[in-house]
Amino acid sequence: MGVSNFFKRSRLFYGFINLAFNQYDIARVKSVGPDTAAAEWIVKNEGWVKGLGHAAWVKDYNGLSSCYGPRFKLTHIEAVNIDVTSGGCKHFDGLKHMKYLSLRDCINIDDSGLKIISKNCWNSLEYLDIAGTSISIRGFELVTEYKSTADFKVQ
Repeated sequence: MGVSNFFKRSRLFYGFINLAFNQYDIARVKSVGPDTAAAEWIVKNEGWVKGLGHAAWVKDYNGLSSCYGPRFKLTHIEAVNIDVTSGGCKHFDGLKHMKYLSLRDCINIDDSGLKIISKNCWNSLEYLDIAGTSISIRGFELVTEYKSTADFKVQ
């Protein structure tokens, strides 16, 4: 097999893995709640999460046991340079306590992902980092209808 064929096959395989890791599972959300399902999604993709009343960041999937239960409320997501996608942003549905969201260098987040985030988290969000994403100026302008950008810090 030539080198170029190897890379084509690797990209195709990687695409399937990326799709699987960003899949929204309605049954899982109903089982554990939207906050825990979103935390699992981020940590599974090598990001970090923190919940209301939790001082430490959860970085390890095995550490998510503290995130289970109806009382867990996701407040912080640190998703820097990980492979989350705009399709995976469906995980933001039902998140009402998000204060901090960093998607820095997540190149698979675009205008459609920001629209989903804004519909679900704009009222509680205080900090948003979208530097290095695929979000356009036009996409950002479209979502400012949900909240004034003066209400939170955008990087």
